[in-house]
Amino acid sequence: MEINGLTQDELQELSDIEGYGKWLKIERFYPETRYIPEAGKHKTGVIAIPPRKQPPVSPLRRLYMITAADGKKLLMKTDDISHFDREGEIAEFADRAFGEHGVYVSYPVEVGPYADETRVYSIYIFFGGDNLARQLPTLYVPQQHELGIEAGKQLKKFHMITPIGNATPRKPKEDIFLLLTKLEEKGVKYPGFKEAASFMKKRFDIADKRPVNALHGDFSANTLFIDKGLNVGMFPLEDPYWGDPIKDLISLQDSYSLPFMKGVLKGMFDGAPPSDFFELLAYYCTERALSDIDAASTEEEKAIAIIRAGKMAADLDNYQTVIPGWY
Repeated sequence: MEINGLTQDELQELSDIEGYGKWLKIERFYPETRYIPEAGKHKTGVIAIPPRKQPPVSPLRRLYMITAADGKKLLMKTDDISHFDREGEIAEFADRAFGEHGVYVSYPVEVGPYADETRVYSIYIFFGGDNLARQLPTLYVPQQHELGIEAGKQLKKFHMITPIGNATPRKPKEDIFLLLTKLEEKGVKYPGFKEAASFMKKRFDIADKRPVNALHGDFSANTLFIDKGLNVGMFPLEDPYWGDPIKDLISLQDSYSLPFMKGVLKGMFDGAPPSDFFELLAYYCTERALSDIDAASTEEEKAIAIIRAGKMAADLDNYQTVIPGWY
């Protein structure tokens, strides 16, 4: 077996996995970093917004690319055994997305414990290509729009997955009044904050009784790829959960391409979004923006979160409208 970039300790642990001896090649896999556009290097306008801080990754998490005996490319994720249940959940989301609805996403082969049950591994059939967010600025507006439509269709199919049993949203609904109180006590101020607070207070129950379906968890062009046939697919899932499908569009602005973003909505809704869509999207986006300010652990993180919240308020004309300026 050809081995690239692994230590002897890693190999010793991985040899506990059934099928290890049949692999032709194994190497450490380092996914491409998220794309952030440079000013002035685009064929179309973009949303100029600083990147949101990404959730922390487990220090024991590793990714490997495997070449199987039949020549297929496999992606293997490993982590501490405490992540066993969550890796099983992620694999089930991917399996149902690919198997039941034909979503173009890497699907699982197996999940199991290894290294005397101190670690967990999950192996996926790997689909991949170029980071779509990185490729969009090189394309003309109609191409960006068409790729957005295709991405929206893929997301729509993903949302067709419904819970089996009593699945519930990943976390309880945010107490908006408590959140706003905390921000006021911290002295948070930015153009549009008072209007955002008023908007949220008036709609504190707008998300009640919303549908619960499978969510991608971090949907944007930065978590999608474009293959050699110009097909759009999803990189291996990282954080799927159950919730209101509209929540999956909170991260859409991190695609940076306006034509792509408009195309996603067209593909997802077979045309124009429903009448209540933008009000709900504004609510969910504002909820996360305010939560990010509250959760910031450093002054730098807080400053970025406030910039993002302020730009959102400006895009909604300080909440005089729920339809964002980019649309």
